[in-house]
Order: sequence, then C-alpha cells, then structure tokens
Amino acid sequence: MTTPTAPLSAKRKARTRTTNVSTRPALLLSELPLTAVDRVPRFDRLACPECGTWCPLTTHKGTKQLKLVPHHTTKAGTPGARRCGNSNRLFTIDIPLVVWQARRAEAIADVAARRPTTVLKKVKTPVVPALHQLTPAAPTAETARSTYEAHRRRCAACTDPAKQCTDGLRLESNLRVALYREPERRAAQARTEQEQRVAERGQAKQRLRRRSAEWKNVEKVVGAADAARREPLLDAIAPIRGAGVPTDWRDSKEQARALARTRTAAAIREASPLRLKKN
Repeated sequence: MTTPTAPLSAKRKARTRTTNVSTRPALLLSELPLTAVDRVPRFDRLACPECGTWCPLTTHKGTKQLKLVPHHTTKAGTPGARRCGNSNRLFTIDIPLVVWQARRAEAIADVAARRPTTVLKKVKTPVVPALHQLTPAAPTAETARSTYEAHRRRCAACTDPAKQCTDGLRLESNLRVALYREPERRAAQARTEQEQRVAERGQAKQRLRRRSAEWKNVEKVVGAADAARREPLLDAIAPIRGAGVPTDWRDSKEQARALARTRTAAAIREASPLRLKKN
C-alpha cells in the first residue's frame, strides 16, 4: 500500500490556458500600492494583495482582460501546497498608464529624498607621543663628546680614566661610534643639502617660467592700458593760474602802492567779469 505524499508548490506559469475566473471583484490599478505593480511590456507582474507573491499577469481568453495566474502561497517545491484565493482574479486598469507612471516617478523621487545619507565616520585626532616615546636623533661627534665630558666632570668615579662607571663606559663607547661614523654622516648631510639646493633652484626656474607665461598672456592688455593712460585727455581743463606773486623780499614803495591799488574794492569791481554794463 502506497503512502500519499503531500503536494508540492508548483512553479508559477507565465501564461495559462485556463478559462476559469475568480468570483472575487477585479483588482483596480488605482487602489493598489504604486510599488505592487510592475508594468514592463510583455512582462507585467503584480504582487498578490493576499499572499504578497509576485505573479505574472496573463490575458483572459475571450475578453482580453488581464488576470493573475494560478499560484501557491509558498515558494515552488515547498510541501503542503495551498492555492491562493486570488488565483485567476481579474485585474483592471482604471487610470491612464501615463498618470500612473507619473505618480510612481514622484513616489520614487520622494522616497529617495527621505533616504538617509551615508554616515561618515569622524577622523580620529592623532595622539601626540610623549617625550619619552620620541626616537632621539642620532648623536653626532660634537654632542657625544660634550655629553661624555659633562659626565666626567660630574661623576666622582670617572675622574680616573682607568676606573669608570657603567654610564661613563657607555658614553665613551657612543663617542667612539660617533667619531667612526662622523665622515659618513657629514657626507650624507652634504648630499641632502645639495639635493635641497637643486630642488630649490628647480622650483625657482619653474616659478620664473610660470611668471613669464602669465606675463605673456596679459602683456597686450597691459600695453594697451599704458598707451591709453599716456594719451592726453580730450577737452581737459588747464590748471588754474593765479596772479604772479613777487618773490623778492625787498619790496619797493612803488610795488607796494601798485599792490594796494589792485586790492581796493573799486579795482576789484572794475576787474570783475560780472559787472553790469552801463547804458
């Protein structure tokens, strides 16, 4: 005796030849969410309002009206299959597709505007190392000699060169190493200074070439401005010239009397260009 097996969910068909139609009222495009319908030419899909499964839309024979294909509530291959109640339910487009597409575009733009921006992590401030964490510079012959001599003056055990303390021996060893490496250090320092001088000369030449190129670009404009500045102004008013003032401090009596006559009220009225002519 064979044991009956539970039916499995079948794969949803893109087209169906059945003429069955659900007794439920037709689904309206205007009543469905904008994201529940995917209107792609020849690949129309609809999210079932009951089970949420995306199902193709097929054409019902005879009326050429769209309807949902028969589908199960679970994925294909799941045991215990159950047919959804919206299978073969009609779908009606009650608004123009242009209006629906415009509404969907506005909704997508609105959702994109509400979407939060990417959170950028704040850059951590670098921690400055303490003095004891800094790597000391390599000692030179001068610094090693001064350190060794200062220790010899302060240390009572290092007064005799044959008897030195541990620090004195260490400083003496550092002095010998620094004296051995001094020629190499000076050669490296000379090479570094030479490279720095070469780089500075190259930068100076680049600035000179850049300045020359900039001057070539504005040379014509500056020359035209200088030529216009040198041209005399049209209808220019000559500077006002006053009466000659005697510069000799030895003023004679005749010059004093003539100057007094020119300063009288009658002389001023006579010389005024605004005086009235007598009839």
